[in-house]
Amino acid sequence: MRSKWRSRIAAALTVILMFASIAWAMTVTYAADEELNNVMINGGFEDSDEDGRLPGWQPAEDTAAITVSESVYADGKRSLRVERLSPEAGSGAVSDAYPAQPFGNVIMTASVLSDEGHGGKADLRFYDAGGKLVSVVSGLVGEPSGKWQSLRVAASAPKNAAEVRVAFDINGDLTGRYFVDSVTLEMQASSPYLTNLGPQSSSLTLMTAAFGKDRNGQDALFTVAQGDPAQFIVMDVASREVKSTHPLVALDGSNVSAAWAIVTASDGKVYIGSTPNGTLFQYDPAEDKLRAIGKPVPTDTVIWTLVAGEDGKVYGGTGYSQSLFEYDPVTDQTRILKSFKTSSKEAHIRSLAYDSDRQMIYVGGADVAKLYQYDLASGTSIALHHPEFNGKTSVYDLQYAGGKLFVRVDPGPVMFVYDPDTASWIVNNNTAYNARGFSPLSPDGEEVFYTYYETLPGGAQQWSLHSYNVRTGVYGSLGVDVKGAGVAFGYVQLDQTKYPGWTLVGLAGNSGRAFYYNLETGMIETPELPFPAQFVELFNIGKSTDGQILSSGFISGGGMGIYSPTRNETKHYPQIGQVEGFGSLNGKMYLGVYPRATIFEYDPAKPWNRTDPSEPNNPLRLGQLGSEQDRPVAMLGVEEENLLYIGSYPIAGKTGGALTVYNPDTGTFDVKRDIISGHSINSLLYKNGKLFMATGAMTGGEGKLAIYDTASGRVELEQVPVPGKKAVTSLIWGPDGNIWGMALGALFIYDTERQEIIYSKDMFPTADYAHSNPRLTVGTDGNVYGTIYTGYVADHTYTSKMFKIDAASKSLSILLESNAEKLAQDDFGNLYFKYGSELMKYSDPNLVMQLDKVQLEAESLQLHPGDEVGYSYEVFLERGRTTKELSGADIEYLSSHPDKAEIDPKGKIIAKHPGQAELSIRITLNGVTVESNKIKVKITGPF
Repeated sequence: MRSKWRSRIAAALTVILMFASIAWAMTVTYAADEELNNVMINGGFEDSDEDGRLPGWQPAEDTAAITVSESVYADGKRSLRVERLSPEAGSGAVSDAYPAQPFGNVIMTASVLSDEGHGGKADLRFYDAGGKLVSVVSGLVGEPSGKWQSLRVAASAPKNAAEVRVAFDINGDLTGRYFVDSVTLEMQASSPYLTNLGPQSSSLTLMTAAFGKDRNGQDALFTVAQGDPAQFIVMDVASREVKSTHPLVALDGSNVSAAWAIVTASDGKVYIGSTPNGTLFQYDPAEDKLRAIGKPVPTDTVIWTLVAGEDGKVYGGTGYSQSLFEYDPVTDQTRILKSFKTSSKEAHIRSLAYDSDRQMIYVGGADVAKLYQYDLASGTSIALHHPEFNGKTSVYDLQYAGGKLFVRVDPGPVMFVYDPDTASWIVNNNTAYNARGFSPLSPDGEEVFYTYYETLPGGAQQWSLHSYNVRTGVYGSLGVDVKGAGVAFGYVQLDQTKYPGWTLVGLAGNSGRAFYYNLETGMIETPELPFPAQFVELFNIGKSTDGQILSSGFISGGGMGIYSPTRNETKHYPQIGQVEGFGSLNGKMYLGVYPRATIFEYDPAKPWNRTDPSEPNNPLRLGQLGSEQDRPVAMLGVEEENLLYIGSYPIAGKTGGALTVYNPDTGTFDVKRDIISGHSINSLLYKNGKLFMATGAMTGGEGKLAIYDTASGRVELEQVPVPGKKAVTSLIWGPDGNIWGMALGALFIYDTERQEIIYSKDMFPTADYAHSNPRLTVGTDGNVYGTIYTGYVADHTYTSKMFKIDAASKSLSILLESNAEKLAQDDFGNLYFKYGSELMKYSDPNLVMQLDKVQLEAESLQLHPGDEVGYSYEVFLERGRTTKELSGADIEYLSSHPDKAEIDPKGKIIAKHPGQAELSIRITLNGVTVESNKIKVKITGPF
């Protein structure tokens, strides 16, 4: 891999940023708004010093000088010429640094003329106060057209940004030439309405691990704890002590969220493949140092798998170009060996195995299950797909051991074994298997180990260790409970009395449990290792029925953060997973969790419990949808029908989402698979017995708006609201009573009475398909607010925006140019979005509503001494809104004659003695005090 800064910047993946040292107990606000103003010096490249240097500009990092043209220009008499006509030489320019405020909008515009080739790009490069690069946002120069065109690159500065530079360059190692003129750089101060609420979700999630030696020659476990940033951890296997941790941060300053791939190379160095920035890292145990090598495949965002070869080399597989790459430590370079992508359905290399006997790499593909054998010498490959792979989605794990290839195939998972010597499959579709891969060959050259959740003769179940004998071909259970699915395996010599000789060690599940199984004595231990929990990147946010804000973490295993707007604090709860969709019905919340479309019921009125088996679970796992569904992205409770409707997206590699109807009275799920043929169900609305469904085309075609009649169970109408858009992803009831929706970046308005589109405009033409993107909500001012990923740009980085659409004129205002994803609104009108692991709050005074009145009602006003009757009250905010979120309010319970009757906080009116009393409730919140209406109770008669 080229070590020059150009390739490093070209590998940038934006908007996933480093932690700043913020005290989360404190509210962090930002400076006041200002008008945009141009700060760019010499943006027309007209001024130059006597020695030919351009004020305001320096050469790009790997070029000797800036080149200007006096024959090609858009304005004035000169322009900047940017070119690379061979991979070894080129010219580019980087501006001086300009001050930037966190979350202040930064907008660069320029006139560009593409002359030859392609790959021209412009960067906004953000740096912290120490001069370290923390984020890059890029824009691409168009193809040669012979005309000057406008180029705009915009971003909100990261939270730790202090400076920004503009750069003009050629993307990666591409070649081309273009001219730049009339550059402007406009800066806007941070919004005073933003508050950083800090990280919300924490968990300990370890996707995999590898084993090797530490700097002292001791057996070590190497793993990565998911987080923001993820942490690379070195643990002593014998003492079970964490020896060192290292944050995973890519060359462009973006944080790694997780690592699916870790391997120890033949020279003892450890390699980590990350997501979402597709970066390869190297850890040197001898020096206890971690470094980022870079992106082996510039266009890809995840390294799924790594395998060690000879001479310290490692091989990796990526998504989404399904590329196989090699890293050579001698040259410190990566090279792409081959892309195995043969159709649009195929996007990932999910597994690799190295055949040292033949110098071959076995390659497992997904989203269509395929297996290849790749010859390292010739660069040729052949297919080894078993016929039973048909209909499967992934060759998920591979291991070459003892002359045999061990294969895990999903869904199932099921186990296959292939013998390369005879080119035959010797184990087919073994269902007694459930592990992340297989162990290496045991030190005696006999066994390969894996796990399976088996049912014992008495009916009990356990995670049993299984083995396969490579000499005899016999395989089956050892009857040893390792307490979880094996996700990593290794062999160590602990030199302990209870662990003589060799011991098989590994991780059991993804939550930090390990197993130690002695191969001589059969001794087994399954300790919880002391790995530190991490704050993780947020995946989704929503409003609970009690008015609090729920935040779930990225990747399964994460916890839930519950933020109280009135207390201004977050409580952290464990073990719920990646919530794709939130829904509510009868005061309860329903959580649709990935993977396998698992549905949970959460009662906010009861304590959260996911860990104490002596108490009922809350949230309670109701079940899985099945029918190959994976992501319950849309959940809508309909009170008048007492039903929960669920729209879902299928597992990778499959088409056909589902509409599911859940009946809480019977506890049953009615899954209607592929109700709109070949489409996923992305968003739901309900009105008068009609369910409006937004769909995404999964087999080609266009996204639809479909109407489902809930009484008959039939789809009455399917129509394409915006031609040319492959998905409709968001529906809301708009301020005019019509449906407002987005088809990718196109806004449309649908009149449900006339059943026709009455407005359509493509506001974000580059927006690509993501089933939960964008997010829309109607603000308390009657305008529509939203967040959207605006699509992949240069180097497959993406940007996101927060925006407002005027309800009357439909004019679009950009509130934040980037760093805003997902969206929720609380009862008071505050807006929330996610920023990495942190929750951001947007509190425009024109949107935030205060207390207005309280309405108190009692079950009875005629009481006898000693009676206790219930009461209820409803809290109204301005503009007719209501809230139940009073956890931070000061509430007083008032009685004109407490000796006659009292009203208590537990929902009861208590009659004491004959007479009368006026009862009311007084609430103070955010400096506003309101008192309810007074109810007069009369107490008569004896006790």
